[in-house]
Amino acid sequence: MIGEAEMTDLFGEMLSRHRVDTRARWHNAVWALLVAVPTGWLGLWALLTVDDGRSRGGRVIGLVIGLSLGALYVAVTQAWRALRGGAGEYFEVRERGLVHGSRRGAVGWEWDQVVSITIPGAPRVHGLARRLGNDYRCRLALDGGARLHIDGHAAGASGLGRAVLQHSPDARRLAGDEWQEKAGGWFLGGALAFLAVGVAMVTYLASHADTTRRVTDANGMVSEKTVQGVSDGVIMAVGLSLPVCAVGAITCIVLYVRYRRYRPR
Repeated sequence: MIGEAEMTDLFGEMLSRHRVDTRARWHNAVWALLVAVPTGWLGLWALLTVDDGRSRGGRVIGLVIGLSLGALYVAVTQAWRALRGGAGEYFEVRERGLVHGSRRGAVGWEWDQVVSITIPGAPRVHGLARRLGNDYRCRLALDGGARLHIDGHAAGASGLGRAVLQHSPDARRLAGDEWQEKAGGWFLGGALAFLAVGVAMVTYLASHADTTRRVTDANGMVSEKTVQGVSDGVIMAVGLSLPVCAVGAITCIVLYVRYRRYRPR
């Protein structure tokens, strides 16, 4: 690890130091895992044991499994960030550059080595975002291909972002949604595709509904027999897929409307 004296020689005196709350990340990973494991087992158990997935049962199972996957994603990302940064992770704003310290040691970059600064224009301010550190996000692309991610778990994160902006006037300013300019109408196409898949699944179920037939046995007795048009497995798969198609279509429509509203004129 580079010593304080050498760091001062390279990047000047320290102007501010911003420690990262790694403990909060570990706490988030633990409680997210506590949510993911029981809901995951519950969803799998219901998926394997419930016989009829035609009504609300399939949607409820899909919701439980979706909750489990979302919690598992939070647990993995929070644990990965905590492991990557280490217990003593920090950022330092110095006269001639930015320093990032982690379990791998301290690395610094001069201010003119900051290539781009990405700060989303609409911060998330609700309680869950604050807990996960997503109430402030800043991504730095540095000379040589390195990247730094600053979030709300860094003490004084917004002040750290402003300092980087102030000291790197030549760096590109990005809002993180520039890719939407290239996507354009693909959002609307994606929404139509999701809707088409959903309609196709519903139409398939409707066209393969259960039918009742009269059957005559060897003794001449006539009885009615219900012939199942679609297997329970297919019905369960459709019940899980329809919420995914609905969420996908809504997401694409929202992105398309947002692109149309904020695109450069």
